[in-house]
Amino acid sequence: MATRPDEGWRRFVLEQANATGFQPGPITEAAAPAPFSADYHTAPSFDVIDLLPEERKDLFRKLRQHRADAHRLIPEFETVRAASLARVDAENAVKGLTDHPQNSGRGLPETDPLVVTAKKHFDRMAAEFTRLQELQATRSAAFQSASAALSNVETWLKSGRPGSTTLEAVEIEPPPKLAKGEAGLLDQIEARRRRVRELRADLHRIASAPYPSSHTRAKIRQEAEGLALLGTPIVSNVIEHDASIIWPTMRVQSEVHGERRSLAFSEQLHALALFAWMFKDALIAALDREIANESDDANALSHEQRQQAEAETMSDLLATERIEAALTWAAMEQGLPVEFRSDISVLAILGIELRTVPRGETPETSAGYSWPWRR
Repeated sequence: MATRPDEGWRRFVLEQANATGFQPGPITEAAAPAPFSADYHTAPSFDVIDLLPEERKDLFRKLRQHRADAHRLIPEFETVRAASLARVDAENAVKGLTDHPQNSGRGLPETDPLVVTAKKHFDRMAAEFTRLQELQATRSAAFQSASAALSNVETWLKSGRPGSTTLEAVEIEPPPKLAKGEAGLLDQIEARRRRVRELRADLHRIASAPYPSSHTRAKIRQEAEGLALLGTPIVSNVIEHDASIIWPTMRVQSEVHGERRSLAFSEQLHALALFAWMFKDALIAALDREIANESDDANALSHEQRQQAEAETMSDLLATERIEAALTWAAMEQGLPVEFRSDISVLAILGIELRTVPRGETPETSAGYSWPWRR
């Protein structure tokens, strides 16, 4: 019977002790050291679904399942490859029947029954290969759209949600009735998407609108007066100390090119500021004339008007996207060929809204971001 290494060592020690007359002390076995992470509890893996209210988690699961289903419906590469090879074999079979004997063919006429049958087989194989190619392209595009929408949602939940906010479920309105000229859900969805494009164009017009001439005149006058104040020479040095005038200067940074690039700094006369001090009124009058030539008060928006118009448009945009999302969910339930836009609002897809957490109130933190000592 084989002896374990630790038993052999024990027997050797006893034999040596008996031979020398020494009595060994008791031999104890040391317990194996516990692994470093035995008492260290890490946080469970984080899933962005934990950030959603309970009544909206099912929609997020549906979004993930829809992406998985879209991927599963794509014809596999081997299936398309087999169809391609079958088409090539059928084409070679036709050539083998119709090519001249000097090209290793049989030289049969087009009307020969064998050739007719071979061509029919080739047409079927070619049609099947074309069908699979088109199906693969269509379903791959649908999968990419589903992936983009899901990625947009996950990214926003991870890093796009504003701080000091929580997510709350809102009531999802049922899909509206068909309007005039709409034949079904797909027409309703397209109508909302067209409205979304219009609202985004409105946002672009708001952001691009000029400012009123009254605002620009006041701002330019303030800038010119500040420049004139900066360019005022200091003569008190002459009056009090019989020294020189202190002219307005500015610090200039230059780049020196040589074997090694370096920076150089110098103090120079601030000519523009001095000019503004000397001819402030003429400068302001000239600038006012330029403003009068280029201003567009008919389309101008002040800061307050801009903020109000943008807020109203953003509210209309979100309301429209909520209806679009409800229609898209309904179309998916019916198996219609539709996908969420990759840039549609996450709030619209999941039927949620942001609630600002009052100052002093700690927002809910997901398990993925909590620390062990805070539990």
